[in-house]
Amino acid sequence: MEPITQGLIGASLAGSISKKDHLKQASILGAVGGIFPDIDVLIKSDNDPLLFIDFHRHFTHSLIFSPFGSLFLACIFFFY
Repeated sequence: MEPITQGLIGASLAGSISKKDHLKQASILGAVGGIFPDIDVLIKSDNDPLLFIDFHRHFTHSLIFSPFGSLFLACIFFFY
């Protein structure tokens, strides 16, 4: 799934369970949370053009990373 669809699904799911007062904020956070597992696209190398393919959907899409990635994202949003 591409990041746009992941963001839209995250925004719609978060918006569907939020209160009306927090709809915009919940939708934005849901969209960011939906896109966050694709942060691995930032891994780039000038020396190895195939490094992106090696790491794409590698550790950020694993069940082990999910709790830590969620905690990291929650801390960022909590202090923001």
